[in-house]
Amino acid sequence: MSKQDLSRSVVDFVNPVQTVVTPTQTIEEALTTIREKDIHEKIVYFYVIDDEGKLVGVVPTRRLLLRSPKTTIAEIMDTKVIALLSTQSLREAMHVFETHHLLALPVVDEDQHFLGVVDVQLYLEESVDVINQRRRGDIFQMLGVTIEDGKRVTPWKSYRMRMPWIFCNMIGGLTCAVISKAFEVVLSQVIVLAMFIPLILSLSESISMQSMTLSMQIVQRRHQSMRYLRKLVVREWKTLSLLAMTCSVIVGSLSLFWGDGMGPASIILSGILISIIITGLIGAIVPIVLHIREWDPKVAAGPIVLTCADVITTSIYLSLATWWLT
Repeated sequence: MSKQDLSRSVVDFVNPVQTVVTPTQTIEEALTTIREKDIHEKIVYFYVIDDEGKLVGVVPTRRLLLRSPKTTIAEIMDTKVIALLSTQSLREAMHVFETHHLLALPVVDEDQHFLGVVDVQLYLEESVDVINQRRRGDIFQMLGVTIEDGKRVTPWKSYRMRMPWIFCNMIGGLTCAVISKAFEVVLSQVIVLAMFIPLILSLSESISMQSMTLSMQIVQRRHQSMRYLRKLVVREWKTLSLLAMTCSVIVGSLSLFWGDGMGPASIILSGILISIIITGLIGAIVPIVLHIREWDPKVAAGPIVLTCADVITTSIYLSLATWWLT
């Protein structure tokens, strides 16, 4: 649903209602009248209108069914009705749904004449649509580009905006290649270490991006104190430690099946353990630093975190291998 739809009058989204009763009816009379109607819509509330068609109350279904049939509607109806004016916008209706948690909202005109209802399903669909739009935007921004950029700018301008972040990833990849070249002796001696590099990089990248995403959700909220942000980092460090221990033990144990002994398996285990904790913390800290410096973390954080994860993980893993085996 577009922003134009949200500004439209709520009366454009009103559904007619046949579950209306009058204050003078008994519950028995009201139910008899309703049974005679060919009702297909979902029944949520029974709305009470007077002889002039004005909304004067509402009766929940449970109350109508459980009270004595001889009780009048006036005795059981709620007179404090939360209703929408037909002149209000759909955006205002969404706010009322969010605030009061009702399943339906009655709509009246300026003279309180009952026009129908707006169902909560409209709010749920709108909320999901907005959430999906935000998620799509966040995904693109984490990669250094926004959806709006792609729609509005020329190819050359789009290229200039996106290429710096691609350079960031290229530099990280080339740095990893240089590091691997420097450690080619140990890699050639123990082939299993080279085989596990893609997996170890993938774990560090995935977990660091998870930490970055969680951190970004926090810093985007206003008025977060430094004390709270420090607690966030400490809590994330504890989570990262658990993730790192689980991943390192599983992968390190499985590497024993390649038959190269405890040495390479210990290197793989230690490399995963250390690199996940370090790169995960970087993922959590980078959005905070960018936010403090008043830079947009959604655009810059992704490429920076991925590059750091690749370079740091490769360096730690191959340094451990060289120190352990030579």
